[in-house]
Amino acid sequence: MKKSLFVLAISLLAAGVTQVTAQPPNRVGPPPVLLIVREDIKPGKMPAHNIHSASFARIFRQLQTPSYRIALVPVAGSENEVIYITALDTFKEMEQTQRDTDQKMSAASGAMKSELDRLEKEAPDLHAGMRDMFAVYRPDFSYDATVDIRQMRYFAINTVRVRPGQEDQFAEYVRNLTNAARTKAKAELHIAAFQIIAGSPSTTYMFFRPMKSLAEYDLRIGPRVREAMSDDQKKKADKLASESVVFSETSVYAFNPQMSYVDKNFAAGDPTFWNPKPEVPVTTKRATGKKPPKSTTPPQ
Repeated sequence: MKKSLFVLAISLLAAGVTQVTAQPPNRVGPPPVLLIVREDIKPGKMPAHNIHSASFARIFRQLQTPSYRIALVPVAGSENEVIYITALDTFKEMEQTQRDTDQKMSAASGAMKSELDRLEKEAPDLHAGMRDMFAVYRPDFSYDATVDIRQMRYFAINTVRVRPGQEDQFAEYVRNLTNAARTKAKAELHIAAFQIIAGSPSTTYMFFRPMKSLAEYDLRIGPRVREAMSDDQKKKADKLASESVVFSETSVYAFNPQMSYVDKNFAAGDPTFWNPKPEVPVTTKRATGKKPPKSTTPPQ
């Protein structure tokens, strides 16, 4: 967590739906721009990192910074990876948010400044690396992307790297074959597609599937979509995919409200989840030599 304090604060992968983080309540559909920060956590350091990250989120709330974020922790995929997503309208807004956040963080004093200094010193022992990415929404690659993200609990993120020069073939595969088959199969899913334009090869795409529950995998949507294709369409889809896709991987992440920082309008969508009570640290009193009082609780 070096770099600008803002980047430290709002670290992707994406979102893709109504009010991804704290975007204006009148927005319908995914945000035009995402800031995605992917942190690699040192093995064995994930519990300590999550406490560290939640401490930063608490400070952001106290300072009322504009650097809202949704934090994602691994469920399937790398166990040492955390992603933060920030939704924005423009890159100009991203720049202004960075300035405003840096000013608020720099103005911190007293106990809060001491806490920030402590967290900064802890960071190198927790992080193995970090990657910041700028992404833009691709509605042509998305599928039924409007959904209230505040009610979701997971993101399945499919990261695809397309072979340079094969973008048109990949577009045909997604738009004319996959999405058409999803419609035919009446697939119960929402996909928001984003193209990475900085921080990773420009032929990298991230497809975000928000889910309320992992039970949605029991719907077996993939096989049903495949079955909705004719034999010729299956052959064409396989050919286009093999020729255009260099790399494809799907990971699943859970939303972590303690590590997230969202505004009041966003939290109002599910206040019990997005406004969790802070965890009370367990403390151990120094031994005094006195025997503990006998329990009055009857045996179970």
